[in-house]
Amino acid sequence: MEAVKEKNIEVDSVNENKVKNETLTTELHFELLKQYAWLSSAVIGAIIILVQLKAVEMGNDVYITLGLLGFSIFFSIIGQDHIVDSLLKGKDIYKISKTLKLIRGVSMGCLGIGAGYFSATVF
Repeated sequence: MEAVKEKNIEVDSVNENKVKNETLTTELHFELLKQYAWLSSAVIGAIIILVQLKAVEMGNDVYITLGLLGFSIFFSIIGQDHIVDSLLKGKDIYKISKTLKLIRGVSMGCLGIGAGYFSATVF
């Protein structure tokens, strides 16, 4: 009888840990996408300040950079929306992890390419 109770306690604790891990993973994905959007908007703000100070001339290089950073923000928000929408449909974070990995990669890629392109062409 005690062996059955011990097994039930172990199964309950394993299931409880799985739920906690899933919740933590979901929160971390959401926060990471939020940070990508925040960082992209901060870089956009820095570029705008440089343009206003006339340290950087407005040209195609700046437009391309702003476009890439805007795409980074866009994909970050799409990723956040995908997380919320999937959770509302009853899916867990592990079922949508491949899609989120792609969205995170594209968002971070646009951020990195945009900032790198700006640095390489302007400075």
